[in-house]
Amino acid sequence: MDIFTHTLTGLALARAGAGRVAPYGTLALVVAANISDIDYAYALGGPLSYLARRGTWSHSLLGAAGLAAGVALLFWLLVRRRRPAPHLLRNLLLVCQLGAFSHWALDGASASGIQLLYPFSETFYALDWLPAVDLWLVALLLLGLLLPILFRLISEEIGARRSESGVRWGAGLALAACVFLAAGRGTLHSDAEAQLDSRLYRGRTPLRVAAFPTPLSPLQWHGIVETESTYETVEISFLGVQRGGGATRTYYKPEDSATLKAALTTRTATVFMARARFPHLMVIPQPQGWQVRIQDIQYASDASGLRRHVAWIELDESNQVLSEGLR
Repeated sequence: MDIFTHTLTGLALARAGAGRVAPYGTLALVVAANISDIDYAYALGGPLSYLARRGTWSHSLLGAAGLAAGVALLFWLLVRRRRPAPHLLRNLLLVCQLGAFSHWALDGASASGIQLLYPFSETFYALDWLPAVDLWLVALLLLGLLLPILFRLISEEIGARRSESGVRWGAGLALAACVFLAAGRGTLHSDAEAQLDSRLYRGRTPLRVAAFPTPLSPLQWHGIVETESTYETVEISFLGVQRGGGATRTYYKPEDSATLKAALTTRTATVFMARARFPHLMVIPQPQGWQVRIQDIQYASDASGLRRHVAWIELDESNQVLSEGLR
């Protein structure tokens, strides 16, 4: 999930009442709601470093809780003398843990996936309910945060008594609407996967299916089906008479070969295959050998630049690796 959505969610939680628990509670909560994305710093080491570490330790239960505790301790050191308050550290810890919870809840509900139980398990968990950028979620949060402020300004202009209850109610209703939106997407996700699993694809039986949301409409989904020899992509619609699976595209799996086996032993391929949910491999002849290219079908159509990785390995005619990289 994008940083803007995490920030709006943290701000909505603070405006709903959590920010009043401690001095600078709002700022601490917003920082804690974003601190897990510190792993973006791995991009400085290149695409392979970013791909290997994104969504791992900093998004786990222990990692997110530890980072949030660090944020709480930092704010406690900054404000304990300037704004002393009873149970200051405890309250800051509670606020920051709420921010951490909001972060991994959003990322876990998206399609990117997080290693929730790291370091005990390196399994990635992803509900696939929310797109990486959910415009509906952003709109609900903005409405809940901005409309009460606008109404309060209007009320003050006509001489009404100032009240903070409208701001709290607006933020609370926005958060509740976001929960209902996520639950609705979850229901549609289950229906979409059931549709994908209920049909044959050019006579081939599905082995594994997944449905991914699209940013613009909760009623449009992008499906992927793995069969014994192919990956099939299917556009799914829940709109009126257009309900059901639409256009499909087929990606054929390559046959086993010495070239493919040699390419898969490289560091680039190992990292990529560990992260890709639907890895599609292509063996492309070159003038002096071969190129093996790997992409994740999950991000073949509508991914942002940071997530649309393509791995490539160049080999000579004797299958010796000449170069490798990630774009």
